[in-house]
Amino acid sequence: MKTFKTLFIKISFLGLAFQGCGGAVKPKKTHPTTTIGSAVSLTAEEERANTRDQEIAIMLKTRIDEINQQEATSFSKMINYCDISGLKDLENSGTMEKIVATTHYESCENDNNMQNGDTIMTYEQTDEDGKFPEFLTLVAQDDYNFNKITLKKDASVECNINYNEDQSVESMVVLISGTVEYNSQTYTLNNHQEVIRF
Repeated sequence: MKTFKTLFIKISFLGLAFQGCGGAVKPKKTHPTTTIGSAVSLTAEEERANTRDQEIAIMLKTRIDEINQQEATSFSKMINYCDISGLKDLENSGTMEKIVATTHYESCENDNNMQNGDTIMTYEQTDEDGKFPEFLTLVAQDDYNFNKITLKKDASVECNINYNEDQSVESMVVLISGTVEYNSQTYTLNNHQEVIRF
């Protein structure tokens, strides 16, 4: 009987050791409401940045498509009416190895976009007609608007372009520097890089 009492006491102490003092421990809240709010706004900011970068990629693809639809690059000054309204002045200079296109858009509206402002675009590694460039740099001489994007003066966008077998744009690596406005938000970017797939 004495061994039974001793065994019973040891088991009781052992049970207390596993349980601890003061009963069950309540778990702490690990996600205060301020943290959750910050995480949601960060996600919204990332979404806006992704949409902004997609719009810049559409702007570049529009310019690349304009180059690729030409019969051949002509080193001259041209004044064109836009599809719906406005004017586009374009002057190509340089060589077939490095073509410099200086463009002035004046309320130039097409089916899918609206452009206004001045740019200098340099493109390289083209075919023998000066088409299908593999590298392109676009710099805003003054504020340049493309739909909801504004590249402020001296903002630049560089891109490396990859094509599909049918010569449509497959993807591009985009590097953005300078001040960009998108949907009433202003972004100051310094070598911001994105890979865009079409």
